[in-house]
Amino acid sequence: METVPNHPRPAEGRTESVLSSDDFTVIAKLAETKDYKEWKAQHQKKREHQSEAQLESELIETLKTQGYDYLPGLTDEAALIHNLREQLERLNTRPEEGAYGPNSGFHFTDEEFDRLLKNHIARSNDGILEKAKLIQEERFIDFRLEDGTLRNIMLIDAAYPARNHMQVINQYRVPAPNGKVLNRYDVTILVNGLPLVHIELKKRNVSIREAFQQIERYQNEGFQQDKHRLFEYAQIFVISNGFETKYYSNTVRHKHVEDQQKAGRKTDSGGSAGKSFEFTSYWSDEQNNRINDLILFARTFLTRHTLANILTRYCIFTVGQDLLVMRPYQIAATEKIIKRVEIANNDPKLLGTKEAGGYIWHTTGSGKTLTSFKTARRLAETGLVDKVLFVVDRKDLDYQTMLEYNNFQADSVSSTGSTRELSNRLADRGTNIVVTTIHKLSNLITAEPKHPVYGQRVAIIFDECHRSQFGRMNTAIKKHFKKYSMFGFTGTPIFEKNSAGGPGTTTVEVFGDCLHTYTVVDAINDKNVLKFHLEYTNTSPTFAELEETSYAEEIAAERAETPDAKELAKFAKSKEVLESPERIEAVATYILDNYDRKTNQSAATSYDIKKTRTINGVTEHYVQRVRGFNSILATSSIDAACTYYDALNTLQEERIADGTLRPEQKLKVAIIYSQGNGGQLFDTFGEEENFTFATEDTGSRMDGFLEDYNTMFGTNFSTDGDSFDNYYKDVSRRMKVRELDLLIVVNMFLTGFDSKTVNTLWVDKNLKMHGLVQAYSRTNRILNSLKPSGNIVCFRDLEQATKDAFTLFGDTENSNGQSALDIAFTRPYKEAYAAYDKAVSELREEFPIDEGGSITVDTTEDKARYIELMNQVLKLQQELRVHDEFIRDGGNELISDYDMQGYTGVYNDIYEEARELRREQEEAKDSAESETNEGEEKPTAVDLFDRVSFLTELVRQQEVGVLYILELVKAARAARHGKAAGESGTSETAQDSVEHFRDRVRLAIRNDADLRESGDIIEDYFDTYLNESEDHDVQEHFHHYVTDRRTREEDTIVKDEELDSAETQRVVNRALKENRRTIPGKISRLVKGKISLFGGKLGGAKTEDAATKAKRVKQKLEKHIVRFMPFLGGE
Repeated sequence: METVPNHPRPAEGRTESVLSSDDFTVIAKLAETKDYKEWKAQHQKKREHQSEAQLESELIETLKTQGYDYLPGLTDEAALIHNLREQLERLNTRPEEGAYGPNSGFHFTDEEFDRLLKNHIARSNDGILEKAKLIQEERFIDFRLEDGTLRNIMLIDAAYPARNHMQVINQYRVPAPNGKVLNRYDVTILVNGLPLVHIELKKRNVSIREAFQQIERYQNEGFQQDKHRLFEYAQIFVISNGFETKYYSNTVRHKHVEDQQKAGRKTDSGGSAGKSFEFTSYWSDEQNNRINDLILFARTFLTRHTLANILTRYCIFTVGQDLLVMRPYQIAATEKIIKRVEIANNDPKLLGTKEAGGYIWHTTGSGKTLTSFKTARRLAETGLVDKVLFVVDRKDLDYQTMLEYNNFQADSVSSTGSTRELSNRLADRGTNIVVTTIHKLSNLITAEPKHPVYGQRVAIIFDECHRSQFGRMNTAIKKHFKKYSMFGFTGTPIFEKNSAGGPGTTTVEVFGDCLHTYTVVDAINDKNVLKFHLEYTNTSPTFAELEETSYAEEIAAERAETPDAKELAKFAKSKEVLESPERIEAVATYILDNYDRKTNQSAATSYDIKKTRTINGVTEHYVQRVRGFNSILATSSIDAACTYYDALNTLQEERIADGTLRPEQKLKVAIIYSQGNGGQLFDTFGEEENFTFATEDTGSRMDGFLEDYNTMFGTNFSTDGDSFDNYYKDVSRRMKVRELDLLIVVNMFLTGFDSKTVNTLWVDKNLKMHGLVQAYSRTNRILNSLKPSGNIVCFRDLEQATKDAFTLFGDTENSNGQSALDIAFTRPYKEAYAAYDKAVSELREEFPIDEGGSITVDTTEDKARYIELMNQVLKLQQELRVHDEFIRDGGNELISDYDMQGYTGVYNDIYEEARELRREQEEAKDSAESETNEGEEKPTAVDLFDRVSFLTELVRQQEVGVLYILELVKAARAARHGKAAGESGTSETAQDSVEHFRDRVRLAIRNDADLRESGDIIEDYFDTYLNESEDHDVQEHFHHYVTDRRTREEDTIVKDEELDSAETQRVVNRALKENRRTIPGKISRLVKGKISLFGGKLGGAKTEDAATKAKRVKQKLEKHIVRFMPFLGGE
């Protein structure tokens, strides 16, 4: 009998669950660990009266008990560099060199270490991303010693994580150029001397968002101030106020700051930077119980072996230069699978059985692809298996998975275009991970029953493979593969209740035990995905009854063993009516009427989308500002999909013809379907392996749709196999970057397709169970604060179907008694509206608008209360806007647009005041030597502001924009000239009207943060246009005015600073076109003649320092750009 290789675990160190700590064993369930309740009671009592300094002290003491070395004297760069040298020498000492010490072990010479620092560790041109790559991917430096020996210098030990030496420091000081202290960091963890983890603390009752913003300021200022910029090595940030603790990677902040700096937007103190706060993570135990308390977090996440494992094994530095730190449920799932494989390797009789595998139930949108990638990589890297085979159920998911895997790590997997290619990949010893489809794998087993891979140790990972053909596939795998472990990843397992019936149809029957669970309830509780906002919409009384009964009729037709002829005829008639052109036109009209509101495209606020383009064969990445989101329309059949496409386009053309829709406002609509989409009941979503068409008619109709698509985007797709495959890929890409507004589908794209820009699903088909949850989940990916929920607009009554599905898949063990529906969906309209009514009443009562239009907010306490009340109103308005009832009830009349401008203007004033106070306080704090108050700290004005968050992204949605203001200007001129001409009234009343419009313009400027620097331009134009003798088009006239004014102001700067006019104009033009409010590169290129490093212009009489002039010129030009960006940006 053939023996099975043991595949022992390689020299990575022993298997350790990351969910363990020095104080607790494996954290299976935190509340059940030894002494937890007693510790919690004592700790919470102490926490009630704890200052920020005391919290910091307790954290350090906890880390010391866990084996960290505390270095209280390490507070400046010289000490940091000295310690780094020692730690790298210790780490790189080989056994034959003896124990590390003053006279033994490996030691750098001064010249060697200076060269290592200058040329490798602290290269002048390296930033956060380069340093992350060095830690996450390279980890070694090829370095030549003075004697000519080439030596690999290790920075972090990934093979033996326990060898990495952990130290903790606090109150590290970063000097400012004037000799004062620029920043003082709370707590930092050094790993082999490098500051890889930074912890920022806030006192109790202060939002951890403020710690998040504080770290942003460090990355903007402090991290760059030290000569060697070693704090740019920070891989993970931890933020906490003692009661709430979160962590995130360096690139969560860096990428956001980078994008904001390109656009020149304010990012400190609660500004739009807060949108990336959504990508911070909680730590938890294996049962998904959140670990919020800082000290419990320290005793789990920050234990030395746990932190070392996370840094070396559970971070991924992607091709797009994002550092992803895995979440606890992802790590737990990965290790559960690895453990199963190890057990099977050591017990050969388990191989090829369900006991060697299992399944992972992680909800859609929780990052299953990342989890499966890391699982596959670790299995391949550790040598536990010979081959990892990742199997998806459709060709489109094959492509998407390959893209995502290769985004995690370039060329990390091989996809297979054909069965022959699959055979070759599996036979290639150099290919460890192969992505393929269930169809190709089935063909391979049929075509090559003796392929050598069948005898190898293989891990087969299936993604959402619950299709009708899977039973046959499962049987074939068992018959041919001899040494396999089979694992399934699913967001919606098949249980007996939602199975198709028959043996081998449930997930447990196919894969075995559930190894780890993270349900939609867990994900929403952790804010890793959004809630759903669900509405049932009837567009016409004529069809209301059928829309209510169609789900029940389809259920009956599906379940009937011997369908009744009358019932089938009734079902067919219902289907005919529901798919009739008359009804579809009514639904299409509703979609067009409500599209902007549901997708937020009419909002004033925009956001950045990262795109790629290829010019002359060179691919480049760029950022584009977009407004709102996009959507998917799910239809019941190919015929219905085609009718919808025609109706939406016809209705839009009619609106363009009658002037109610501008041509540039027309929605970009695409449609996609293929074989298998025609008439199956419900939501099988599957067996779309071939992009072919069931009938000649469906294919010819798609030809017409492709002509429209090709015209719209300048492409050349057809229904031929490869070309249609590429059409699918192009549609997928354009949906993700919001170049398409609406995609019409039957089943495709309703499972497996992930796009953060999709926020609305229009549903005109019957869905149930796993298919319903999968379809709804296309909308609930987190993007930014402008996307509070995923919108589900149902044109059929799916209320019972929704309840059934979320009751089944929304495990509520950690839900504190709430139902899955309560957690997964936004609250009912009446409940939200009542809260809105109350919030508006409180705002008006506490801060009324007087007869002169003023709002009095005097004390700091009043200002903090004002922000708190306004936040409630802003959040509730955002929640209510998607409700049809809110529009019908005139809900926004509770507070008029005019009054809201007044309220948001005061909000912006307080925000600016808080920013300035915070800046002054930080300067005062950092400039003073450390005197720590161990007692209760008296609240300051900044402390009061810290207890509230400034929701500037939501405030921006209240902005009315330049076009609205120009309409006010136009109305003011009409009032003056109309009244003065004696049409009615007197010149006095005409002037009163003009002043009324002037006040409204000023109020609108004050309300708009982007226009505050440009207010004088608009006010000057108000008077200019008011006195025009001819009636000009206000938009065109203003564009000429502002362009001319920009030229005049620019010429003044050029003359005053002696700049090159053409080069300055080019730089400013580029900044305006790219919406970039900062000037990249060196300012010296704009200055005529050469600049001396030690004085003014060479040969000139001026003695001004070059750096001083460059700084002044940069400030002038950037202020100039900011002034004209609202009017000329993007041109």
